[in-house]
This record gives sequence, C-alpha cells and structure tokens, in this order.
Amino acid sequence: MLPTPLRPPTERLPAAPWRSSKQQTGDRALDLIARVVPDLVPLADERDTLRVLIASLALGGAERIVVEWLGAEAASGRACELAVLHQRRYARPAPPGVVMLVREGESPCVFMQGLARRWRGACAPVSTHLMDDELLAILWQTGVCCVPVVHNAQEGWRNDPRLWRPEHVPRAVACAGAVRDAMLAHGCRVPVLTLRHRPQVRTLAFDMGQRRRIRAELGIAPQTLLVLAAGAIKPQKDYARAIEVLCHLATTRDAVLVIAGGVLDDAGLAELDRVMDAACAARVSERLRLPGFVDPIEPYYAAADVLLNVSRYEGLSMAVREALAAGLPVVASAVGGQGEISDSRLTLLPHDAAPQAVASLLARQAVRSTLGASMPPRLPRSWSLTTAWQRMHSADTDTLLVTANLNAGGAQRSLTNLVTHLCAAQRLAVAVCDVSTQAAFAEALAAAGVRLFRPAATAEPFALVDALLAWAGGHGVSTICLWNVAPRVKLLLARFAPAGLRLIDVSPGHYAFEELEAQAAWSAALDMTPRDYYARLDALVLKYGAAPAPPDARTLVIANGVALRPARAELPRGPRFLVSGRVAPSKRLELIIEAWLPVRARYPRAELHIVGVAEPRHAEYVKGLAARADHSGVVFRGAMPALEFLAENFTAAVVLGTHQGSPNALLEAMSAGIPVIANASGGTGEIIQDDRTGWLLPEDCSAALLAQAMQESIADAPRNRRLAAAGRAFVIVHHGMQAMVERYAALLEPKRTDRTVRQAIDAQPVQSAVASVRSA
Repeated sequence: MLPTPLRPPTERLPAAPWRSSKQQTGDRALDLIARVVPDLVPLADERDTLRVLIASLALGGAERIVVEWLGAEAASGRACELAVLHQRRYARPAPPGVVMLVREGESPCVFMQGLARRWRGACAPVSTHLMDDELLAILWQTGVCCVPVVHNAQEGWRNDPRLWRPEHVPRAVACAGAVRDAMLAHGCRVPVLTLRHRPQVRTLAFDMGQRRRIRAELGIAPQTLLVLAAGAIKPQKDYARAIEVLCHLATTRDAVLVIAGGVLDDAGLAELDRVMDAACAARVSERLRLPGFVDPIEPYYAAADVLLNVSRYEGLSMAVREALAAGLPVVASAVGGQGEISDSRLTLLPHDAAPQAVASLLARQAVRSTLGASMPPRLPRSWSLTTAWQRMHSADTDTLLVTANLNAGGAQRSLTNLVTHLCAAQRLAVAVCDVSTQAAFAEALAAAGVRLFRPAATAEPFALVDALLAWAGGHGVSTICLWNVAPRVKLLLARFAPAGLRLIDVSPGHYAFEELEAQAAWSAALDMTPRDYYARLDALVLKYGAAPAPPDARTLVIANGVALRPARAELPRGPRFLVSGRVAPSKRLELIIEAWLPVRARYPRAELHIVGVAEPRHAEYVKGLAARADHSGVVFRGAMPALEFLAENFTAAVVLGTHQGSPNALLEAMSAGIPVIANASGGTGEIIQDDRTGWLLPEDCSAALLAQAMQESIADAPRNRRLAAAGRAFVIVHHGMQAMVERYAALLEPKRTDRTVRQAIDAQPVQSAVASVRSA
C-alpha cells in the first residue's frame, strides 16, 4: 500500500524551550496554544448523491418524513434527488435545494425506466416510499438497489416483503417495531431496521393568537372542548367511529370534532359519505367541522384541546407524534407502533374499545388556557444513514480505525504506535474526524504506508457517519475500530452499521462512559441507549483491569505499550523534573506548579520542564499557568512529538491526571529509566506500586503531598535509582510495544473468533488477571 500524500503544514508548533517571566506570560504563553494545521489530512468523501423515490407528496405522514429529511440534508449542502411518481392537487412543497424528478405525461413504467437509466451504476441504494414492487422491479432489473420503507401496518402494505431478494434490497426500513416484527413474521429475508420519525412542530402550535383565530373561523366558542382528528379521510382512519364517540361525548360536554384532512381518491369519497351519514343519523352534524387538508397544521394543534385517533390500523401515526410534541393530550387506538411511543399524555385503548369508553376519556380533558411547548430533540437526518452503506468497489481494507483528530495526546500516540507497527501484517486505514493541530502523527502514519483520510469536510455527526459507512462499504471493511471518538458518532454508527460489520471501541478512560451517558435526550431520539450501544459492540477495549465495565459489554483489557528507550546514564547535577503530555485541566498542572513552588524555594536552581501544548479551548488555562509559574524555574518547552527530551537526565517525572487510562507519558518516562511520581488515577494504580516501581500518591493528592515526594526524589539518590530500574523493568515485561501490537493483532484479525482472541490475549503477560474476553 502506497503512502497517502500529505499536504505540507502551513504552521508549525514551537519546539524551542522558553522560561516564564513577566514579559512572557502574555504573548509568549500563546505560543503554547496548538494551532490547526490546514489541509493536513486529505479529504476522501465518497458519499453518493442521496436518492429518494416516493409515490407522491400528498399531505400524509410518509410524505412529511421525506420532505423534512431531505430539507434538512439539502440545508447541510448534501446533493439530493427526489423522484415523485404522482402529482397531487394537495401536496407538500418540494424542499429547497433538492433536484426534483417528477412524472409528467408518461406512463409510470416509462418514468421508472428513465429513473433506472439515470441511476444505473449508483453506489448507494435508493430510499423508496409507498412504491409497489412491480415498479421497483424495473430498477432492480438494471442493478439499482433499493431500501424500501414500510410506513403502514400489514393491512396497508403495498409490498410483499417475502419477495425481496438481498441483491435487490440490501436492507428495508420499518416505521415501528411492530411493523418490523410483522415483516419478519411474514417471511422477509432481508435485514429490517426500525426507524421512528419525530416530526417537526413549528412555533405556530404554541401561539394563542392562532388558537383564537382558528376557533373563530370554525365557529367554536372559547370554552368548547375541541377534539381534533388529523389525516386524510380514508377507511383506515375510521372517522365514522369518531362520530359515534362524538355522539356520546356530547351528552356530557360541550364538544366539537374537527377532522383536518381531505379526500385523495374514490375510496376517500365513499368514506366521506359514510362519515356525513353517520353524523346526520346521530344528530351531531352541527358539532362536526371538515376544513379539508390544512397546511400548516400547527394552528389547528394550537386550537385543539385533545387529539383523537381511532384508526383501525397504523404503522406509527405522525399526527399522534405531532400532537404530543405540540403539547396536546392524545387518546388513540393501541394499534401498530402506537404503544412504542413513550409519553405520559398518551392514552391508548384497544382498537375495538366501546365508543362510550373513548368518550369518557375525552370528557375528562380540560379546555386549554395556556399552550406549552414540548420539543424533544429531532434527528431527521437519521434517514440518510439507512442508505449509507454502499456496494463494494475496492476490497482493499479490513479494519478502519476512526479517531477524533491527530492532536498531541496519549490516545493519538497509542493509535500511531499501533498502526505503524501493525500495518505490515493487516490491511488498515485511519479516518480522522476533525482537523488536527500537529503534523507529526499524520506524517508517521503516511510514512508507514497507512491510508489516512478525512471522510467528510465537517465533523458534524450525521455527515461524518454517513461518509464513514459509505467508505467502509465501498472498500470492503469488515471492522470499524473507534479510537477516542465523540459519543454521538459512536451512537450513530452502532445504530446504523450493518449487522455484519464488526464494531470495536477502544475506550481512553472512564470519562468516555460518562460522555455517552450524558447524551440521554439525544440517544432517546435515536432509539439507541448507551446500554444498546455496548450490547452492539463486538468488543470494548479497556486500558486497565480495574476499569468499571458497563453492563452488556464484551470487554477485554489491552494496556498501552511503548518502545524501550536507553536508560539514563546518571542523575542530573541539579534537581530537574519533567511533566509531559497535553496541557489541560485534566492533567492537574496547576496542582503541580503549586507543589513546585516550595521545592523551588528549597532548591533555588531546580527546574521543572513542561513539555506539551494546549488545545485552543484551554488558552485561558495556559495563561493562568504561565502567570503562576513566573520566576519559578518552570521551563515551558512546547510540543516535542519525537520525545527527544526522554534522552535527557531528570530527577523524576510527575504524571497527574483525572480519569486516566494507561498513560503513555507515565510509560515513556519509565521506559527511559526516569522514576515517576504519579497519582492513583485509572490504570496508573496498576502500573505504579508505591516504593517499588515509583511514588504512588492518592488520586486526589494535595500539593503538600506531591511536594514531599518530589523532595524525597531529590534527597534519596539510592532510592531514586532503585525505583527507576524497577519501573523500567516493569515496562519491559508488561508494557512493551510488541505485546500491545500482538494483542490488537489478535482482536483485529479479519478471520478471528472469540476463542482465538481469548487464546492470543491470555498468552501475553499482563499485570492484571482480567485481560480476557467477557461474553455479554
């Protein structure tokens, strides 16, 4: 594999050391802030045009889903095509920025043949909605794959899922879990994904002025209970039964039924006649309002006091979801996916419940005097990910490693160490989600012949995951390994990756679990909880044995490994301490400087060398550190990614942290024969044994305790040498580079099995007894 060419960086980070002074703590401190290296990693966005085919843009739930989805994608700059088979008198407007392909005078078959020619050779499948199988077969015959979306319960299906073949339909989508279950029970042989849409509800739904206007136009008094039913008039909706409910309700409440929906075809006309006959027979016609199709619908939600849905069958009613989001209570039939909606304002009744029982529930509802918003997160772009996986065009990669960036940090160094050592034996590629602030790791990967790319020009989660799945499918990837990736990207990948794609998460520390748990509202909108995420993973790699493993995760421990370095020849002539790694609050540098001041007071020629830079978000933190370190022997040395400073003599290295994994700064210092003073955070407590392989302080150690350890390392030279030698020996046995590479090689092996992974990992010397795969 040839190295991926990298564009030369336009900015370099300072490597020369500098000492803090009053003149330097301002502008000079800014030199310790990392800067983005433009165009460092080449862009390889392999997403195809987003293609959607729908029967029409009638004012229905399925059509609303498509319009909201494509509108959101087009607004993000995505290329989209929408083909519409039938034009309707009452139709939703096309989303801005979407290329429209609308049938004019030709027959449906001729129109489909034209689409087949246009879309022949497309890498990604077409998302299809409300289309008959006979017409879809015209696309299949020319090699165009489809992802059909089933929007209704079985009674309303336009397709026979038993007839779908995987080469034509790589995946199907159901609007609710109940619909998916019915498809599989019917004999569907292709994978079926459930995707429950949350519709957009605009602010008109919470406007008291709109409430008064609509009620006045319909002749409804302010204190009258307005019961709203929404959707086209057709037999499925059973509005004649709603008339029966109204008849019973009117005996106890001053109530009006408003049906916001019109007629689409002859069956709808017949149903309208049935509704009117029922209203006249029950003598409630004066309590019935038929405004027809209304757009926008939100003013009617503002005007209403309760939504009634008495459908005979449903997939997942968009009107029910809209009403709940608009703050309305809902009384609905427990059909299809209605029971999958979690909301305290939703009351479900059997579809054959007596009209009196339904009327009794409605009679308890109050006439609203205030309108409250209930706007949970919406993720319409999730629909794009149902078609993201592309057909393979180049089987050249087995494992795709995905990382947030290639900044200066322990996670990125571990990734670079692993990939540059493993790439000769396995076909690897590295996807970088966002911009990076140093060139060293990217250059090392490229020099080793590793394919390195940015899958999308933005780190926005939907675009990123869409592009990652497209690239993975096109290149025959069998495993995606997540290496320090944002929680929303993790959740999206786990939700939409094909079942046959292995997912592995290499967790940098316990904080990654907390980040995932913090996405509660977002993951609820996605229908992918953290627990679901861990259950979907093929493996969760922890950095140390005592890490609290999440439930349902298949976990194994692979500690970091580092290259062995020549041991230092002797102690420095004067006290000289090292701190290396990212300059960030989690590294507790303010505590280190606080502890350093009394050490410096006792040893006026002592020096504290801080190697590393900070990300831009920590600029103020760096300025504060520089000011506190003024005239105190602190040497800020900036970025030194080649670790050349490890060849120097230091009295000890100080490594503090919060939520540590298996700190590279700790291991690198030990491998060079530098004794370490560290706090017992995360995996550090499994590496440092107090007074045996270093100084181990409590996780929340004080500045006084740290200062005491630093002074001991100066005063007791024999102990210093003993701990340095023991620490180096420990790294040789337990944290060598080759041992780490072999463990990952076993895990990432394309043809590996759980048994071979256990054997490969258990055969390696590990300091804890937990380096084994745990079955979920």
